[in-house]
Amino acid sequence: MPTSDYTPADTLRPATPAGYQSPRPLRYPPLVILGLVSVLVPVAAVVFGGILWYAQGTALDAVFSVDETATGITFTLASGLVAVTCIGTIVAATVLHELVHGLAYRWFDYDVSYGVAPQLGAFYVAAFHQFQERTHNIIVGIAPLVVLDALLLPVLFVPLPLLAFAAFLALLFNTAGAAGDLYSVATLLRTPAGSLTYDSDIRHSYIFCPEA
Repeated sequence: MPTSDYTPADTLRPATPAGYQSPRPLRYPPLVILGLVSVLVPVAAVVFGGILWYAQGTALDAVFSVDETATGITFTLASGLVAVTCIGTIVAATVLHELVHGLAYRWFDYDVSYGVAPQLGAFYVAAFHQFQERTHNIIVGIAPLVVLDALLLPVLFVPLPLLAFAAFLALLFNTAGAAGDLYSVATLLRTPAGSLTYDSDIRHSYIFCPEA
C-alpha cells in the first residue's frame, strides 16, 4: 500500500501515488446525509420497535406510555430513572459506534485519531495522513452498523423491559448514526478495485483511482 510523506507544512492534498489518477474530493452533502437519516430513523423505529413490542408486550408499560389526546399523541416516560437511562444510552451508543470504527481501523494497522468536530456537530474517528485501501475503508464504514446492531438485537428479548428499551434506543441511534458511513460506502463501491482514500483533516478527504 502506498505510504504518505505528509509533514505538517504540506498542503492538504497529498502527492498522487504512482499508478493513480489525480484525486477527487470525497464530500458528504448535508442534504443527502439528512435525507438518509430521515429514511433510516423511521425504518429502524418500525423494525426494531416491532421486535421490541413482540418481545416485551405490555411489560413496556413499566417503562413508558403512549396516549392519544384530542390534539395528538403523547409519549410519557415512567420515571426519572428511565429518562436518565435514555440519555446514558444515547451517549453510550455514540461512543461505541466510534470505538468500533477505531477498532476496525486498528485491525488493519492504521494509526487512529478520535475527536469532536463542533462545527459539524459530530464525533469522529479517522486515520489521518494515511492512504487507506478501498476494501479496508468499506469494512471500517459498515463495522458499527453490523457489529453493534447484531449485538443489541438479542437484548430486545431480555426479560428486563428497561434494558430492552435501552437496547432499542441504542439500535435506533446506532443505525441513524450510520448515515454518513453508508453514503461513504456507497461512494467507494462505485470506484474501481484498488482505489485509495486519504483523510487530510475532518473536512478534506480524497479518493485516488488507479490509472486505466
